[in-house]
Amino acid sequence: MEEAEDTFGMVFPVYGWGIPKVVKEYIEEHIEDIKAANYVWAVLTCGDDIGYADEVLNKALGGKLDAVFSVHMPNTYVCLPGFNIDKEEVAAAKVKETFKKLPSIAEAIKGREKKTDVVRGKMAWVKTYVLRPLFNRYLVTDKYFHTNKYCSQCKRCVRGCPLGNITMDQKRNVIWKHENCTGCLRCYHRCPNHAIEFGRFTKNKGQKIHDFDGWQE
Repeated sequence: MEEAEDTFGMVFPVYGWGIPKVVKEYIEEHIEDIKAANYVWAVLTCGDDIGYADEVLNKALGGKLDAVFSVHMPNTYVCLPGFNIDKEEVAAAKVKETFKKLPSIAEAIKGREKKTDVVRGKMAWVKTYVLRPLFNRYLVTDKYFHTNKYCSQCKRCVRGCPLGNITMDQKRNVIWKHENCTGCLRCYHRCPNHAIEFGRFTKNKGQKIHDFDGWQE
């Protein structure tokens, strides 16, 4: 947050057509600073649509959200049937589209515009207010994670977990702590051997390992 009494901004991904648990916890911890801000904005990244995630966010912010935007990024969620990463060309197109949109978003924020510019998608209310609670209750968990025979014990998942929720036991087995997983899937996507699985849901699913050097073309 810059100039606590002036502007508060957030950029984060949409999870299950709502806001990630870790974002909700951050807001609760800093709510007094947010209430003191004169202008509050957010940029939400999503694979396809956000449902009513902006409404969930605004409620968490105590109705302080002045401007909210959504931008597309490559799909990364792989923990349910029918969900997989995007094909390379689709992922690259999304990134290119987002980079083109960023200047207009920056100008709107700079001008302190009050606006909602988001892609809600089909069945938005059902996704956010019916499916999201089920998603949060049953699928925002680390209890289904495990490694397969291709694990090289490189510790990349341990070092890369943003919440320190992964460790390795004395036999060098990767262990999820069941403490504070937010469902970001960083461990899954960054494993160099594709050795991390989420139950049986991720069988034959891809990983998000993309470089988009050509987005400016």
